[in-house]
Amino acid sequence: MQDNSNQRQDGSFDRKGEVTRISQHRARDLVLMALCAPHRLAVILSWRILGKKLRARGRLENAIAGLPYAAERWNADRGEADIASVHRHSGSRAKPVICIHVHVLKSDDHRDVRGTIRSALKQSLAPERILVTTEPGVNTPPDVQHELVELIENCSPSLAALHKSMARAHELGADWLVSLDSKTRLPRHAIVGYASHLLRQAHDSKPAVLFGDESERSSLNPKPQMWLKPQWDERMALSQDFVSNACALNVDHCLAIVDQSQALPPEDPYELILHAADRHGSQHIMRVVALTDPNSWQLKGARTAQSVRRFLGDRAENVVEGPFGTVSVKFPLSEALPKVSVIIATRDRLELLRTCVEGVLENTDYHNLELIIADNQSVEPETLAYMDAVSSDPRVRVVRWPHPFNYSAINNFAALNATGEYLCLLNNDIEVLKPDWLSEMMREALQRDVGAVGARLLYPDRSIQHAGVAIGIGNAAGHAHKALPEGEPGYYAQALIARGASAVTAACLVVAKEHFDAVGGLDEEGLAVAYNDVDLCLKLRELGLKNIYTPKATLIHHESKSRGLDFAPEHLERYMKELAVFQQRWGTDSLVDDWHHHRLDRASEVFGIGQS
Repeated sequence: MQDNSNQRQDGSFDRKGEVTRISQHRARDLVLMALCAPHRLAVILSWRILGKKLRARGRLENAIAGLPYAAERWNADRGEADIASVHRHSGSRAKPVICIHVHVLKSDDHRDVRGTIRSALKQSLAPERILVTTEPGVNTPPDVQHELVELIENCSPSLAALHKSMARAHELGADWLVSLDSKTRLPRHAIVGYASHLLRQAHDSKPAVLFGDESERSSLNPKPQMWLKPQWDERMALSQDFVSNACALNVDHCLAIVDQSQALPPEDPYELILHAADRHGSQHIMRVVALTDPNSWQLKGARTAQSVRRFLGDRAENVVEGPFGTVSVKFPLSEALPKVSVIIATRDRLELLRTCVEGVLENTDYHNLELIIADNQSVEPETLAYMDAVSSDPRVRVVRWPHPFNYSAINNFAALNATGEYLCLLNNDIEVLKPDWLSEMMREALQRDVGAVGARLLYPDRSIQHAGVAIGIGNAAGHAHKALPEGEPGYYAQALIARGASAVTAACLVVAKEHFDAVGGLDEEGLAVAYNDVDLCLKLRELGLKNIYTPKATLIHHESKSRGLDFAPEHLERYMKELAVFQQRWGTDSLVDDWHHHRLDRASEVFGIGQS
């Protein structure tokens, strides 16, 4: 342990000193707020004076998060708590032993190597050893003379270097190896953050991979961009490497994978990570564990695509590099396509219905489908005549729901009449853009343990209406990246990649009928109109199923043109009742979505830190 700022001479931890230090930090933050954002501080104080303590505290935390150097201060504050945790386990068998690995390429700048090794030497919890591997022909890098640094030369390719480091770490009795490239540096409390997390998991089975958050270092910007990551998401890991920077690898698990796969061993570290996480799991710690160059996350696409291609093998039809360092995976469709029942609930509005129906029947390349139009009291002669005409198509049936509007009940009733293995709930104000929309959704829906699959939906102006739903936004649920222009990456390209999500919207949703039936369909009693799709998705997750957002299926959503807005005066009372049901059922006023970090602003559908 190198940091003894709160340690007495007898080795015990000074808790009073820790409390004093935290108080000093809060006083410092208030002074900085008074200088940088006095108007926000005044608003927060007014809430406090009015007795709104919880609201004032939440606004204060958001405001502090947006101050200059907030990331460094937050990490330091959490680091001190981690140090206290590790001190309490000094000498204990439970205390993890961690080594650090730095791999040096011939093309690396020695200044980068020096900075990375120094960041490893300055950790508040000293590693067992810093193992520096080099490619053949690399001159001895600087700082290797330190007693903690051990050089392992002539290692190529990079997985061989990692393998040798893991083997050496195992000889040293290390449980974990934190692997770095020469451009990634460790913040001071990275290793103690991992150790503290592992101590809290002492009685559980250990995962194969631990990963944390990142901060892009910049001498010009006191508020650098931070990648506050989701919990482990195996689908997202096939679309983007959000894990490998300064991740901690379980030495025993990873060595066993390399040793047991001699016939087809992993070829690079990310492929090893995918195998390890698939077999033994991965966990996210909410600490900044890596300092990286701005936009360096966008440079990994080709390497990641190759790793994913090898990992998936014949499970993927195609794997290619995408924009912003992302990866596009196309899963195969079986020759015998399962039947999909497309359900469109409607009431009049022929101009919308016709566009939607024609898109399904004439501009969809998934051919094994039926279309069920669930008519809810349409009265306009033109609409009724159109339904009669279109029902002459053998793929189309019209069912009648002659009762007051209840979105859940209408779709449940239509699902009872469905003959498909899969259901596609589709709003009547959806406009199909490309024929492959349903095929792309089914490629995801047919994968293991998948619940609901949602599409990317655009407003008519081609900005995003839906790219996955995050629970807890607005203390209920919100659409991630809402109003982002089409083609923009969003927060670390998450609008452009197939990934997991807590929920997706039923405006365009595919789900296996057996899963839909298993959770009782949509809630007709408590959530007749609002939040029933989110509720459905959360119930699917309770069954152990994964909900997936895929941007490959992109459609236009003329949102709420057919039924009006929830906040219209005539709908507000009903909406507030359903909101209360949803919040109470799922605890959304305090829940933190697995894809929405607790430091991200809960008041905004745009991913931002400390914005209100």
